[in-house]
Amino acid sequence: MTAAAAARLSDLGRAADEGGEVVGVEHLGGGLVELSVRLPHLAAAARPGEFAQLRCGPPPLPLLRRPFSVAWVDGEVCAFVFEPVGEGTRRLAALRAGDPLQSLGPLGTGFTLPARGRVVCVAGGLGCAPFPLAARRARQAGAAEVVVLNGAASAERLYPAERLSRGDPGIRVVEATDDGSRGHRGHVTDLVTGELGGAAVLWACGPNPMLVALAAVLGGAGVALPPVVEASLEAPMGCGFGTCLGCALPVRDGAGGRFALCCREGPVMPVDAVDWEALAALPPAHVA
Repeated sequence: MTAAAAARLSDLGRAADEGGEVVGVEHLGGGLVELSVRLPHLAAAARPGEFAQLRCGPPPLPLLRRPFSVAWVDGEVCAFVFEPVGEGTRRLAALRAGDPLQSLGPLGTGFTLPARGRVVCVAGGLGCAPFPLAARRARQAGAAEVVVLNGAASAERLYPAERLSRGDPGIRVVEATDDGSRGHRGHVTDLVTGELGGAAVLWACGPNPMLVALAAVLGGAGVALPPVVEASLEAPMGCGFGTCLGCALPVRDGAGGRFALCCREGPVMPVDAVDWEALAALPPAHVA
């Protein structure tokens, strides 16, 4: 079966354009922001790895919504983790409790949940965003343990470990920093091979260069890989539902290749379906 034949498409029938109310905006240090919003439909419907398109202000500008993974859900409240690096994210970071916020979601395809066994999550920088929800849902589905390998440039840029585990002793967080200010000194991908034994699932999310490096690590690991190995990819997204064609990424298709829309076939894709060499040649994708 080719990657094209096996490709999943997002179910747009589950998405809703929903008006929400900001519950809180927390500045976590290191530039990270956690935005929590009362969005009953999204909270009830979102699966791990799926995302929502958030309107960053009243029309007309910014014209396009911005895509964010659903980080966690608590009752009717959803949270999103990001860094204010452009006009849209700066507006979101300036919101206050009680402000209105429009959301379109859930969108995209999410992670494949395991029925049992160990789950290994590999997060780089803002790639931590989908893992509080993913780890919790994996445990609820029957995963015996979830290990989150969480890496960042420095300690202050690490998403807090307690927010990843959210009080569950079955969720273990192992940290790495480029400058050695906390945990392993070096890249988070250095930690992956040592955690593969007995894993049923490996999920990854982070900047595309990190995912390219991870694919190389897995290719040379010299041990059996988990039955499910998936990565959540980054691409510029204008609409989130396959109309603007701005998020095309190179994937393998039998003996050749093609481009797949990250918003419909992703953002979560099997690692062996991605053309990592071609992806590495693309410019970086930042949510601004």
